[in-house]
Order: sequence, then C-alpha cells, then structure tokens
Amino acid sequence: MTRRTRPRVGRLLVALASAAALAAVTAGGVVYVAGRLRPRGNDAEPLPGDDLLPGATLVETHETMLTASAAAVWPWLVQMGYGRGGFYTFDVLQRLAGVGIVNADAIDPAWQDLAEGDRMCLAEDLSLAVALLEPERCLVLSSQGGSAPADSGMDFDFTWAFVLAPTASGTCRLIVRERYVLHTPAAARMVRSARPVARLMTHGMLHGLRRRTSP
Repeated sequence: MTRRTRPRVGRLLVALASAAALAAVTAGGVVYVAGRLRPRGNDAEPLPGDDLLPGATLVETHETMLTASAAAVWPWLVQMGYGRGGFYTFDVLQRLAGVGIVNADAIDPAWQDLAEGDRMCLAEDLSLAVALLEPERCLVLSSQGGSAPADSGMDFDFTWAFVLAPTASGTCRLIVRERYVLHTPAAARMVRSARPVARLMTHGMLHGLRRRTSP
C-alpha cells in the first residue's frame, strides 16, 4: 500500500506463512485438494481491473471451472469478507493464522448490498476498497482507498480481482488475479516469500466456492 496507508498486511502474511508450515504437516488433505485444482491462469489475459494498477511488478492469476452459472456464483463473491461470509478457504489455515474469519456455508441476504466505494474487511482493522463492481461479471478490490491502523506494514499497492466468465453451457470460469506494485526491496521480499501460502489459500478458496456452488 502507499506510504500514507501502510497496513499490517505484512503481519498478516507472516501469520499465514507460519500457519502454512504447520498446516502442511497436519492437513495433507488440504495440499491434495489444492493440487487437483488448476493452479494457474493466464497472466497475460486482459481482465477487468487491470488498468486500476498500471505497471504491476508482480501478477498472479488462478482459475477454476464452476458447474454453476455466473448468476449463482455472484452472491457468494459479494458476501466475502471478515465479519461477513469469510473467504471460503481452508479453515485450518485461517485458524492457525488467528485471523478470526468464519466461512459461511449459505448465502445471507444481509450481505448482498456491496457497492463501489465500500470497504471489504480482511481482518478486524484492515480493509480493501471495492474499486470495480459489475454484477455477475467482476469484483475488484484495491489497497488504494482501503483502511488500516496507523502502524506500518509492507510498502506495496495491490488489486485483487474476481472475474466470472460464462460459458456456452451455462457454467462459468472463476478467475482470481492479484496485481502488485512493490515499492521497496523489503516489500518485494515479503510478498514473494508469501506466494506459496497465498497460492494455497487461493486454491482453498476456489475449492470452497466449487463445493458451495455445485448443484
């Protein structure tokens, strides 16, 4: 994030990295499930929200095929967040990281009112801004406009995009993309060292959404 709003993302990444070390031993099934998912998408594929953070120095894209329609998947994306529906990833990692997130197993009408300019919380004192929202098509979150405590974390900006691409058969692809601008060598080291954990969490999210949206 910018120097004015450096959040404690660094601390969250450290917590997740520590949790993953234990989870790799205690949750072999987590790694197995993640390995069955399509691990990477096409980083060069143009997606909504790419223009919100030009000059990204790190881009990572993941995707999976869902058997549900974009209309059926969309409510699950809208209700994500701390204090809302969670992020549908592996519970063991969230518990070990101590982030206090509970994943919902049902759509809650009270969590369906998300709009551009709102904030989605990642933790109790950390949020991202809803930078782009097109119903049943894309949700893009951004560190720019988010909120954070005054004490600093790592110095980077990023966007987190969730894109639904309908297919002719009525199903859809779910594409998740992270784009980073890393402002310092320390930020680059932190983000790159956390990539294996972030990939595992993303795989867990994709698996969780597949399970929740399957007919």
